[in-house]
Amino acid sequence: MNPFFAGLAFGLVFLGGSQVRRFERDAAKEIRTKLSGPEARVSVQADVGPEAIFGDVHGAVIRASNFSTDGLPLFTEPHRSTRGILRSLRIELESFDLNGLHVLRLSSSIPDCRFDLGLALRHHKIRLTRSGVGEGEVEIAQDDLAKFILRKFHEIKRVTVRIDRGKAYVVGYGEFVIFKTDFSVVADLVPIGGSKIGLANATILLGGRRTDPDSEKILMDTLNPVVDLDRDLKLYGAVDVKEVILSDGILKARGATRIPDDPLGRP
Repeated sequence: MNPFFAGLAFGLVFLGGSQVRRFERDAAKEIRTKLSGPEARVSVQADVGPEAIFGDVHGAVIRASNFSTDGLPLFTEPHRSTRGILRSLRIELESFDLNGLHVLRLSSSIPDCRFDLGLALRHHKIRLTRSGVGEGEVEIAQDDLAKFILRKFHEIKRVTVRIDRGKAYVVGYGEFVIFKTDFSVVADLVPIGGSKIGLANATILLGGRRTDPDSEKILMDTLNPVVDLDRDLKLYGAVDVKEVILSDGILKARGATRIPDDPLGRP
C-alpha cells in the first residue's frame, strides 16, 4: 500500500470536517510506520471538496522530518484504473537520511496524478496509477556530501568538501590501484544525464602539484558520478536534474519530478 496515500479514501466518502481530520491523522500514522527514526515527524493535509465523492480530489500535502529511509517509498501501479483524480500532490521533507545521504530539504509539487477509484471506494485502499510531471528541488550541505563520498568510494580514505561561489573544493587522501596520494580538486558540480551529479571542468593537484593526465583521470573516474540518484539513492527516475547551484556551503539541485512506476510491478 502506498504509504503517502494510505487512507485517502476517507476523503472520498466522508466529506465532514471531522472525517477529513481523521483521514489526515490515519494517513500520517501510516506514513510514519514506513519511516525509521525515533524523532520522525509526519503530517498530512488534504484539500477536498464536494467533487471528492466522484473521485476528484483537489490536493494533498505531505510533510515529514527527522527520519531515514532506504529509498523511494512511493510508486505508481499503471496496470490499475485511472478513474480517480488527484489534481495536486505536494511533498515537503526536511532533515532526513536517504540511503546514507543526509538531505537538508526536499520539496516537490506534482500535478495531474491519478488513482484507482474503484479500489478506493470498495476497499478504502489507494493505489496511485499515474503521475504528472512537476518541479522540485533538494538541498545538501557540504559536510554531508563529504560523509557520503567517504561512504561511497572505498578508495577515498579522507576528504573534506567546501562549496562556495559556484565551485566545489574537494580535498583529501586516496589509495588507488597504482598510487596513494593527497589530492585537491576545484570543479563544477553538474547534472549528468538528469540522474547523476558529477565533477566537471576540474583543476586537480596530486601530492600538491599538477601531474600527468592519466593519474588525474584515475581520480576523476573514481569520484564520478559523485551522486547517482537512481543507483545510490534508489529514486528510479523520480528526479530529472536540470540545474545545480553551489553557494554558501549548500548544493541545491533543481529539476523535474514525478512518481515512478513500481520497478517490481507489484500487484
